[in-house]
Amino acid sequence: MQDIPDHMLRASIRIVGGAHVDISRWATPDEGALVGEQRTLYFARKAAVTLYLQGSQAEEIKQKTGLGVKQAYRLIRERCLETHADGQPYGWRALIPYVRIQPYKRRTKIQIDSFGNGGAGAMETLLDTYPDVRTAFEKRIRTIPSGKKLTETKVSIGRHCTWFLDELRRRGCEHRNEWPFNTASTAYYSVRRYVAKVLSSDPVALAWATGGPEMTRKLKTGEGTDRPVTNFLQRVEMDAHKLDGRFCVSIPELGGGTKERIVYRLWVISMIDVVSRIVIGYYFSTAKEVSSDDVLRCIKSALTKWQPLSGVN
Repeated sequence: MQDIPDHMLRASIRIVGGAHVDISRWATPDEGALVGEQRTLYFARKAAVTLYLQGSQAEEIKQKTGLGVKQAYRLIRERCLETHADGQPYGWRALIPYVRIQPYKRRTKIQIDSFGNGGAGAMETLLDTYPDVRTAFEKRIRTIPSGKKLTETKVSIGRHCTWFLDELRRRGCEHRNEWPFNTASTAYYSVRRYVAKVLSSDPVALAWATGGPEMTRKLKTGEGTDRPVTNFLQRVEMDAHKLDGRFCVSIPELGGGTKERIVYRLWVISMIDVVSRIVIGYYFSTAKEVSSDDVLRCIKSALTKWQPLSGVN
């Protein structure tokens, strides 16, 4: 069940959710890291999903994978087609056993007993109740100090946790028993996991929290001007050249005759291929200074099929 034929990895025959499913675009997890029962169940699910989408009969799916048609359909509809945090469908990643697709949402009021139990989902529930606390907390986690002031390079998880608990106490959450303050850790590990989740979504803030300014500077990249160029149109360069001189242009008028206009400056904006040095586009501008519109017209000239000027031999 580990090897699925290439001809089966394409758009489905069956329709799920009102549309055909293209499993060839689904993201695949690190299947080599799966071991034991987890690996066996994952490949059984993958084979069942593939067979179902390719129109196999229920008996064949049950015989080859041990899973039923209804279970295969639910795996596709409720797991594989759900949207991942990266904006793409979960795909094959959703078939890993015990992977949570939707975050846990508490449906009952938080009631912490004398032993500290009953706080499952308290973090998300509390932040949903106080969205301003969520905003302020995430801003604090993502904040990168200015280089002009002497500041703490790395804010510890303990400092974040202390700030968070003080904010909850100020709002009366301890009095209303909305947070497990009566436990030894005061849900320190929940706060720690949330801080890690926020940092994982912000590479710059994560680099600062991990290695300080040195790590942050390593994230910066150049514009790639020093990379070697070997192919035609791999890189182009643009420049504006001012022609020395003053020019007079005669403009025909509707009532007859002409009107002269002095052109004090004439700019030639050219786009040149770096390898061949061929001019692939140009534009004449009579403005005092080159504007962004002039640059766009030059780019348009380079992308437009060349035609000879009318009346020119």
